[in-house]
Amino acid sequence: MKTRFARVAMCAAISIGIGGAAVQGAPRYTLAEATEKAEKTTGQGEGVVRAVDADERRIMITHGPVSGPLEMSPMTMAFRVAPNVDLASLSKGMKIKFTISRDAKGLYVIEDVRPEKP
Repeated sequence: MKTRFARVAMCAAISIGIGGAAVQGAPRYTLAEATEKAEKTTGQGEGVVRAVDADERRIMITHGPVSGPLEMSPMTMAFRVAPNVDLASLSKGMKIKFTISRDAKGLYVIEDVRPEKP
């Protein structure tokens, strides 16, 4: 899997001007910086569950800002949920903390959900 990330990072690095012809005014990154940016695809957030769709493995969350490399503004959005997340433990109105990532297709996926302690 890391080999795939390295290849993606290398392709991204080449396309943004590392080791090739630079585009006028385009930022230049080292291969290490491009690889680091490609691998840092998670974020942490807090929110409230608005709906759970177990059949489609999706949850709708109203959340505050997501911190970390994904940086996301506050919003309400439906997210796909990773297979390891127990949807039966979630219910409408529950306050949660979550970890979110982007998959290979660039889609957001909730990787971990923890009920917020009162």
